[in-house]
Amino acid sequence: MKICANSLVAVFGVIAGAAVSAQDQDSYDADNYATCAACHLPDGAGIPGAFPRIRSRATGIAMLEGGRDYLITVTSYGLMGTITVDGAQYFGIMPGNSAAMSTEEIASVLNYIVFELSDSETTGIDEFTAEEVSSVQSAVASKSPAAAGEIRKALTTSHGDDWP
Repeated sequence: MKICANSLVAVFGVIAGAAVSAQDQDSYDADNYATCAACHLPDGAGIPGAFPRIRSRATGIAMLEGGRDYLITVTSYGLMGTITVDGAQYFGIMPGNSAAMSTEEIASVLNYIVFELSDSETTGIDEFTAEEVSSVQSAVASKSPAAAGEIRKALTTSHGDDWP
């Protein structure tokens, strides 16, 4: 039986492609996170006193009722005002990304932050989708950093000690 070299290359290419696809489902791309990394750092550790850590915090927030909407709103429209993270107060303005990123890119960033920048268990957390991002963006009345601040106040009050 004679096998053409091109056929072998094609078969191995398909098999290799399938392996890459399966691997991609287990990890999330950091490309869209570069904008966030400028302040929160590539590992999500933040800069104490300047930019809060998001490493593992976003995962904890995503697990809370209303947390996903908050994460989408912050990423889309930013955040401003005083917040407390790990006992330290931060005051500033985080710019939103809805003008620079598509809903797919925002979902990608959130998946990277929640699943890849987590030292916590992520089982049971659904992936963010462009459809979910679009739905939350449509529901936010004030498309400004103040909107996320209001959501944050409500969540920290309702979740108390469970707020990461």
